[in-house]
Amino acid sequence: MNEPGTPGGTVRPTRAARTARIQRVRRGVAFGIVAALVVAATGLWLVRRGDEGAAATTDGGSDDPSTPSETRLLALQVEGGPAPLLAVIGAPGTETPIVMPVPAELTIVVPGQGETSAPGVAALPGDSMRVALSNMTGVWIHDFAVLSLRELAVMIDAGGGASVTLPSSYPTENGVLGPGDVTLSGPQAKAFLAGATDDAGVRWEILLGGMLERSLSLPSVSSIETDDADAVSETLAAAQGAEVFDIPTEPVTGDVIIPVYPILDERLTTALGTPAPVPTIVQNGSGEPGVGEAVAASIIPAGFRVVLSQNAQSFDVATTNIFANGVDHEADANRAKAALGVGRVRVSQVPSGVGDITIVVGKDFTA
Repeated sequence: MNEPGTPGGTVRPTRAARTARIQRVRRGVAFGIVAALVVAATGLWLVRRGDEGAAATTDGGSDDPSTPSETRLLALQVEGGPAPLLAVIGAPGTETPIVMPVPAELTIVVPGQGETSAPGVAALPGDSMRVALSNMTGVWIHDFAVLSLRELAVMIDAGGGASVTLPSSYPTENGVLGPGDVTLSGPQAKAFLAGATDDAGVRWEILLGGMLERSLSLPSVSSIETDDADAVSETLAAAQGAEVFDIPTEPVTGDVIIPVYPILDERLTTALGTPAPVPTIVQNGSGEPGVGEAVAASIIPAGFRVVLSQNAQSFDVATTNIFANGVDHEADANRAKAALGVGRVRVSQVPSGVGDITIVVGKDFTA
């Protein structure tokens, strides 16, 4: 899940270039190999480090990875289309804003659930969707908004339309759109997305770039699911002029793709100024439902990504154990302990090859 792969995308400078790509890729089954590596590594947890050393290195400070205060991220979902429409919008203050469309074929690790497709992520409640996309990016997403195609149309109309470059003619219920440069009204944008067949991802990518060329604000509609409507509107306004940022992916089997995390992390570090997250294995040893998501919500803001989420061998673990998979990652384990607020740090003599940190959640952890 965190292995190097083939680069799959770049930040594109023009709308015409953005419309040229339709992803059709294949995905393979690697989960069994990863799980075997984890099982092999658990037998090598030999050296225990007491809590005394951990406390000295977990009191925050300027060296702790976190999202810079001037950077705002938004998880956006639009319902009612022929495919899940998801995106992460980033407004990093002094840098160029970015918008990352999430391909409908993408599969990511959802904390507490494991490998999950984009449609599965879109089916989650808004807050859980935000955690899932935060884990994918490795950067905590501050806010989320889930709106319908109709509400998206209202937002686009209020912003003055969406200026797009259409590569061909698109018959819709609102007439034929394109080709060429077109400013779509809200109803036209709704029809453009609703009319997608096998190109929903490309249409979503085209529209995202066009609508963010103007300053947007969330409509005042009670049916929109969001954690903070004012904060969402602030991020949308700050994201004016955002460049479309393609998530680098690689095929495995079927009609599904997975992110190439090392490349994604490098590009997000450049675009947002955020550090690369520490790959982390989370095992539920308490038996409580929702533990994986709660742990992720605690550690992602501190600079971690869950790369493997599964049950522990027992649900009777009393104390949370945080294993540094190699002595070089003891400081990371101490930082994870500080983020969780509980647990004890131990060090493995041999790296796992999957994650730098393994957290076995005990009954002492409460969300």
